[in-house]
Amino acid sequence: MQELLTSLLAPVAGGRRYWLRAPQKAARPYVLLQVISAPPNYHMRGASGYVPIRVQIDVYANTYTEVTAISRQIKGILSGHSSGPIQAVFIESERDLPAADAGDVNNLFRNSIDVTIHYGEPS
Repeated sequence: MQELLTSLLAPVAGGRRYWLRAPQKAARPYVLLQVISAPPNYHMRGASGYVPIRVQIDVYANTYTEVTAISRQIKGILSGHSSGPIQAVFIESERDLPAADAGDVNNLFRNSIDVTIHYGEPS
């Protein structure tokens, strides 16, 4: 699923999208992705192959306008998307956040989007 999501988001942020951590001197803007939860689904005969995966997508940029534009682009690509093993993608929440921990000084802007991807694992 991670490969499919990475591919879907190829046109955003100049193609700079990373899982978990960006390179130390990554050019901006960029997108960070991380799986928040992926609980397997079972029926009486074992695993069903269906997994509702929740992914957090963080957009980092130099301006709030840029962060907002990229976040809109991501939502436009993902909202309601379905193809192949992806049955549906739903936007769950969105929020503006500081780009660093308290006390850190940096000039980045950040937006965070949570999506749930209803995914059927290949058998």
